[in-house]
Amino acid sequence: MVDRLTANDAIIECAHDLGARLDDVAVTLSEQLAGSVPEFFEDDDLVRDVEASAYGNVAAMLSVFRSENVAEEVGIRPEVTAFASTVARRQLPLESLIQSYRVGQTLFSRLWMDVLAERLTEQDVFIEAIHRSFDQLNVYLDRVVTQLVTDYERERDRWLRGTAARRAALVERLLRGDRIPVDHASHQLDHDLRAPQTALIAWMPSHGEVEQQLAALDVCLTSLMSAAGASRMLMLPVGTCAMWAWIAGEPDHDRLAGWADKLVHPDVLIAVGQTALGGDGFRISHEQALRARRVASRMPAPPRVTLHADVATVALLADDQDEARRFVARTLGELAARTSAAEQLRETLWVFLQEGGNTRRASERLFMHRNTVLYRLQRVEALLGHPLEARRLDVEVALLLTTTFGDEMLPADPPGGY
Repeated sequence: MVDRLTANDAIIECAHDLGARLDDVAVTLSEQLAGSVPEFFEDDDLVRDVEASAYGNVAAMLSVFRSENVAEEVGIRPEVTAFASTVARRQLPLESLIQSYRVGQTLFSRLWMDVLAERLTEQDVFIEAIHRSFDQLNVYLDRVVTQLVTDYERERDRWLRGTAARRAALVERLLRGDRIPVDHASHQLDHDLRAPQTALIAWMPSHGEVEQQLAALDVCLTSLMSAAGASRMLMLPVGTCAMWAWIAGEPDHDRLAGWADKLVHPDVLIAVGQTALGGDGFRISHEQALRARRVASRMPAPPRVTLHADVATVALLADDQDEARRFVARTLGELAARTSAAEQLRETLWVFLQEGGNTRRASERLFMHRNTVLYRLQRVEALLGHPLEARRLDVEVALLLTTTFGDEMLPADPPGGY
């Protein structure tokens, strides 16, 4: 703990400290905000936009605290203004946007006081640092809220007058399962709803330049559409860094997955639902794409294109994350340890199970002697405490979860700590 800092020095040092963990700060503030403005947390795309806006606001404020800018002039970052536009396009109330800033100011203020308190022990300096920084914070937030109210109202008026709003409203009704005459909806969307439907969701981290982000998503989706042998696609931006899409027809899913390495924008990820038939195909395939995206978002290193067909089982199993972790811990026991030795055994067992219990094929895939595989399988059964065949399905499911999601599925301290 450092004493005898001036208030200004403390503000600058604390701003550097927070800036070094800005990503985590933005996520934490967003999670805390969820209880006060729940309408901003109804889907993954809105959550990502809330986090991007929080990141932009905190980054701007910390630049003021570091004396790199002044509160009266620091620029309002693009991801901040883009979120106001998203709220308007989603037809969420302006009061919710303003409420989010009221609550966000309180949450950030508490965090900032805690950071200052860790560095300052002299009460008079601590109080002076609070007064100085809160004066700057209030100036900045007054400017932001005033600007965002204007942006929100302008975007809401533009959106309601445009065809995009009508298309979005119609898509929303289809996803709710409303019964709409197919020919009418197809004409309004310029998309053949009588054909089989394959839904896609493209997303990327927010970098602030919204038009560039949406253009990157458009390019990647169009490229994937061409690779799959389709000629037309319905695309709908949702938020600032995500886009929903549907292909009418039956695309080649193998070519969709095989085209992943050819996507020109490295930050773009795409989830693909299965091709669904019938009147509800539009909605069903989209719901599958959402599930595939949730799986991909939790993977340590997700593929560029995630097919629902490839992750359908794990998507069902992992809906309740806490119970999934408990299941893994119960099933694998000491084999669930976060150690290289346990990881090696899990890998051997997983390959063995994938190869239908054939130790020769498993040894070939693992590039090791068959006797080594047999020895490791003996160690596995010893750690499990029972023959593999006694609970083979449970063990395979637990390994599917750990293979897909990595250490997230492993308990911090499994029994025995192997």
